[in-house]
Amino acid sequence: MNPGQAPNLADASAPTHRTLTAILLAVLSAAFWAASDTFAKVMGEGLPVIEVTWMRFAVHVVFVFLYYRRALAGVLKTMSLPLQIIRGICSALSGLSFIYGLTFVPIAETTAIAFISPFLIMGMAALFLKDKVGIRRWIAALVGLLGVLLIVQPGTDAFQWAAFFPALAALFASTMIIITRVLSDDGPMRTMFFTGIVGFVILSVMTLFVWVTPTTHDLLLGLGMGISAAFANLTQITAYGRAKPAILAPFTYIQIVWATLFGMAIFGAWPTVITLLGSAIIAGSGIYSALRERAESRAG
Repeated sequence: MNPGQAPNLADASAPTHRTLTAILLAVLSAAFWAASDTFAKVMGEGLPVIEVTWMRFAVHVVFVFLYYRRALAGVLKTMSLPLQIIRGICSALSGLSFIYGLTFVPIAETTAIAFISPFLIMGMAALFLKDKVGIRRWIAALVGLLGVLLIVQPGTDAFQWAAFFPALAALFASTMIIITRVLSDDGPMRTMFFTGIVGFVILSVMTLFVWVTPTTHDLLLGLGMGISAAFANLTQITAYGRAKPAILAPFTYIQIVWATLFGMAIFGAWPTVITLLGSAIIAGSGIYSALRERAESRAG
């Protein structure tokens, strides 16, 4: 723009509108994930966890084929088939671990514990991808871990071994993110395809050994779970296509709020003060870390 030229309001508002749309989609994605987890928790009361996870992947595969049906011709041309397979295995194990945790731990606590994933990603990126991480973000990660310990309460009567499963799910999910960065040239469509197919095949084999014939009610719940997860993926991918991760990352923590609301509405599970405090610490440290990342990227 030339000095003295009046700013184009339409041009100025475009990035803002695009960013606000991305934030809304990120919040919506968090709601869909919480809804899918709620369906999974209900189903886990009557079906094996492996079978519940398999249903989620089955709907995921159908969704990918329907949504990307016109662009699947070159989907098999990947940078690294072994890495895509490993990512799919991690996805299956992450889903299994998280849903198994849901069967024992309230949904709000399970979701909050799983949100150590951003800190694990930060550490793994520093270790394997040589990303530079400042001392302030390391301190934020430590504070987030303390928030998790506050929820889990090891060494007390409130401690549950099942609380380790959402943490394990976060570890597998973090590994997926690191692999995704390595395979960045493959694009989201190809990665979603391989993740769904690999996870579906693995879980199909495992489900053969624990199969319980689902009722019509189970199938409807499974459909709701899968569709919610599919829309969560779709809105998430669309959001990150419109705004930078550093901008959207703080808003992903609203999933803890959604999970708490669903837990209260469906299961009557009111979170304790300790859980709320731990969740707030996790979210606060995560948001601070995301803001630091955004500030560092601008400075760079």
